[in-house]
Amino acid sequence: MQNYRIGVLLSAYNGDKYISQQIESIMKQKNRDHITLLVRNDGSTDKTSEILEKLKDKYNNLRVISGPNIGLISSFFELLKIGITEYNFDYYSFCDQDDYWLEDKLQVAVNYLEKESKDVPVLYGCRSLIVDDSLEKTGFITQAQKRKLTFYNTAIQNIVIGHNQVLNKKLAEIIVTHTLRLDNIYSQDLWVTNVAAVCGKILFDNTPHTLYRMHGYNQLGYGKGKLDRVRGHLVRLQKKEPQKMAKQLKYFVEYYKKFISDEEKKEIKMFLVSQDNFKNRFMYIRKTKLYRQTKKETLQFEILYVLGAYNFS
Repeated sequence: MQNYRIGVLLSAYNGDKYISQQIESIMKQKNRDHITLLVRNDGSTDKTSEILEKLKDKYNNLRVISGPNIGLISSFFELLKIGITEYNFDYYSFCDQDDYWLEDKLQVAVNYLEKESKDVPVLYGCRSLIVDDSLEKTGFITQAQKRKLTFYNTAIQNIVIGHNQVLNKKLAEIIVTHTLRLDNIYSQDLWVTNVAAVCGKILFDNTPHTLYRMHGYNQLGYGKGKLDRVRGHLVRLQKKEPQKMAKQLKYFVEYYKKFISDEEKKEIKMFLVSQDNFKNRFMYIRKTKLYRQTKKETLQFEILYVLGAYNFS
């Protein structure tokens, strides 16, 4: 498809330290002529507004939308709605304000997506190189796909990181028309991945096409090394991330039930109702169909589940 249009959606909040580099990397994309960058300034109080105004004068394909601070999740969904209703892009790419894209990032994504039917909701994702504050490589890469990305996996694990997610129009339209209570969503990345898993398909590229910057402001990142990853897991437990994931999953299944198979509904129901005591959790985990991408990670999930880490009631 030669005349496709792709909307890059970036929610900015107090991002003056890194946002210029990110936007410059977007403008260096091989398929730049097909790109419109929509930036929603989510009530920034630093120099982000000044930076965006200067960059808007520099690039004719940059649009800045100013608004009150509504939070990252609401801001992203607002951008997606604007992209669909006002621009009607063929593809939609989510973007964070502090990373850096390799120049082939969007072209590769489109190459994957354009091979698929426009009538099928499709999500593309890839891996990222982990870099430090100065964009120096740490030697680590985000998670690879080792097993099929089905709902039995995405229900409890998301390897399709938000800044690598590129959606076709069909998937974007379903998300906008079938998402109601944003306060029930703790991770828009996970939400988008699950919608694709039950409504269409996920294409995953194990080759990295972005630099994922680790710095002091990252809340959940991958860390710079093995010790950092252990710390990251502990922080997630302290923040009750498994409970938040389970709560979001419960809402997701209720809201997307017409897209979910009976077997999948049965599995998630057992995942939720078996949590009231240790015996039920142990009995459920022995026969669960849920899995993570590696055997080690699946075992970690099973142990945490038995210990009640996913119980949000």
